[in-house]
Amino acid sequence: MEEQFNEQQSLKLIQEMIENAKSKLEAGSFYYLLWGWLVLAGTLIHFGLLYTQFTYPYVAWPVIMVAGLIGTALGVRKSKARAKTKTYLANSIGFLWTGFSIMLLFILFSAMMGKISWSMSNILIIALYGLSTFASGGMIHFKPLIYGGIASWLIAIASLFVAPQFTFLSIALSIIVSYLVPGYLLRNREKSQRHV
Repeated sequence: MEEQFNEQQSLKLIQEMIENAKSKLEAGSFYYLLWGWLVLAGTLIHFGLLYTQFTYPYVAWPVIMVAGLIGTALGVRKSKARAKTKTYLANSIGFLWTGFSIMLLFILFSAMMGKISWSMSNILIIALYGLSTFASGGMIHFKPLIYGGIASWLIAIASLFVAPQFTFLSIALSIIVSYLVPGYLLRNREKSQRHV
């Protein structure tokens, strides 16, 4: 027998869907800000250590990656506890960023194997930031992410013409325009939606 929804049940379902969508947006800004600040710090530390006599200028990266993975795991756990359903949009974004992570590891592994230079790996990573933020912005209809992605592509192109060590500054600029600025704007949008 088909169950009929009354007005109260319909309103409750709509409210749950709205809250679920809001929690997805909230999680989005958390990840952009978490990874934005961590990668910005790692990039600037690495760049700074290049100009010292320190033997291992990349030392900050393992610490930053562990901190990012822990923060991400906690964020995923918190958003799963809040969300009652998994939407098509959430699945799509999850696949996009899983693909981003796999490609990031592939680029880094290629550089470690000496197949590409570290400066070229930096440029490819900037282009990858552009692809992921551009696509995410399109999926959630958020123009600052779209513009941040386009800016990252332009930064990647410009980075082809700079000295290899300065590609770290290109990464820093890319992170600011594609993660941090959109992340803060997204967080402000979330706050205004909570008051709706």
